This record gives sequence, C-alpha cells and structure tokens, in this order.
Amino acid sequence: MIQEPVGAQQTSKSQDAALIAGIRQFNRYYTIQLGLLQQHIFDSEYSLTDVRVLYEIHFNGKTTATGIREALLIDPGYLSRILRKFEKQGLVIKHPLPEDGRSAYLTLTARGQKLMQTMNELSDNQIRQMLENLAPEERVKIGDAMRLVRYLLKAPGGAPRLEDVVIRHELRPGDLGNIVRLHGEIYEKEYGYNIEFEQYVMETISDFMKTYDPSKDRVWLASCFGEMVGMIAIIHRPNRKAQLRWFLLRPDFRGIGLGRALMEKAMEFCRQQQFKEVYLLTTNQQGKAASIYTKHGFIKTASVPETLWGQDLYEERYERKM
Repeated sequence: MIQEPVGAQQTSKSQDAALIAGIRQFNRYYTIQLGLLQQHIFDSEYSLTDVRVLYEIHFNGKTTATGIREALLIDPGYLSRILRKFEKQGLVIKHPLPEDGRSAYLTLTARGQKLMQTMNELSDNQIRQMLENLAPEERVKIGDAMRLVRYLLKAPGGAPRLEDVVIRHELRPGDLGNIVRLHGEIYEKEYGYNIEFEQYVMETISDFMKTYDPSKDRVWLASCFGEMVGMIAIIHRPNRKAQLRWFLLRPDFRGIGLGRALMEKAMEFCRQQQFKEVYLLTTNQQGKAASIYTKHGFIKTASVPETLWGQDLYEERYERKM
C-alpha cells in the first residue's frame, strides 16, 4: 500500500487546523454581530431557540413536534416545554391528526404570526444595518459567498438550481482568461488532457478576438456563487455559416438544465442572424455534450482519428442546417 509522505500529512493537518480556526473565528464574530450570545433576542422575552421553533412552524405552514425536533436537532423534553409555553401564550395551536388522534400538527395563531412578522422585520433591519456601508458589488460577494458555503456543506436547499444561475453575453475584463482556465481544469481532470489543450483554447480565443463583431458573434457566460460555471459561443463564418464553440459546464452544474438553456440561447441567436448552417468540432470523448447536440438537430458528418493533447481520439464534426 502506498502511504502518503509524512510531509504531506503534516501539511494537510496544518491546513485543516488553519481552516477550523478560521471557521471558529468567523462564528465568534458573527454570533456577536447578531446578538446570538444574548439571553433574549431583540430585547424580547424569547431565546434564540424559541424563535427558531416559531420560525419552523411559520415557514412550514403546519408541522409536527417530530418535524421540528428533526429539523433543529433539539431535545424532545426541551421542545415540549417550549411548545407548552407557546400554547399558554396563545402563539401556537395544536390540530389533532385525523389518522392518529394521539398526534397533532402545529400552526401559528394570529398572535403568533404577528410576533413572527415582528421578529423577521427586526432581523432584516439588523442585517440591513450590517450591510449599509458596503458597496453594491461587496454585497453581491457576501451573498454569493454564503450561498457557496451552504452548497459546499450540502445544506438542505443548498444545491444549485437553474434559477440561481446568471447568464450574460457581454464580455468583461477577465472573462477570456476564465474561459481558458475552466477548459484547462475540467479537461485535465475528466480526460487527462495536457497543457497543450489549454494553449489550443488560448489560440482559438485569440483568433476569435481578431474578428469579433458583437452584431454577429456572441458568447454566453453562466455564473453562480460569483464563479463562472458554464459557457457557449457562436462565431460567424463566411457564406452565412457559424461555428459553435466552447460549450462547457462545470461537472457540478450538469443535470439542472443549464446545458439545454445555453444551447437554446445559441440556436435562437443563429435563427435571428439567419445563418444557413451551424457546425462544431468536438471529440468522441465528449459523449454527454454530443447527446445535447443531436437533441438540437446536429448530425455527425465526420470522425477522424487524431493524437491530440496527449490523447488518441477521434475528432468529430457536427452540422445543423438552419
């Protein structure tokens, strides 16, 4: 069995320790900022746990004690005491379940809803004050970073959805470099392509920029959590033809409909430009992308064996009549 070098193990432990220390430092800062160390929230009679229980009932419309306990990982006895207090205060009401008279679901009363509305407004104002001195782009970065943390830690509801992705087509400084970087990273990891492939992508972009005409050419860039996650381009060619290039998605953003959304934007642009034909060059290794091409009317017209980027493969051409 091959063991990891001692130096690498020590480096990994050091990195983990630094990461853990950084997370704990952030937690200490944020809990102080939100006043979570106070016995009561917003100078009310309610603790943080009280408000979280109310929020679970409010958010779900109706829920059970079991649902709250599983969501908050709270002690059953402690939760029972909180719910009894809320019932006495007229904040929560129990509704027996028809199929099991011993169980009940919980809803907020009008008084409970009013309290929850007040708490939400106070919480929103508190965070608004934290953000008020930040520039708009800094606010966007904070929002992206928090969504990214939830995604990486696999929090419920943290997985990316198509509606979370922003697709734009105006080119900005840094975009071309990110296109090259993403191609280099993904193709090396998935197919073992060497550094020559990254050079090839740089050359295609250099050639593209020499004749770039925003009225005839378009590059769509998809971003989420503040990072580029996908792209596609249509480049005009002579005789009213066009070439589709740089169609790529980050692996963790496949399967949410992003590839289809990008392809549809590209094909609609081709129709608007009244191109007679669209073609693309790919390899036999990109099977998933090829399935998207064929679903959108592309037909494979050539397959030639090549040795490229450290790989023995078939370079393939697909065409679609518009």
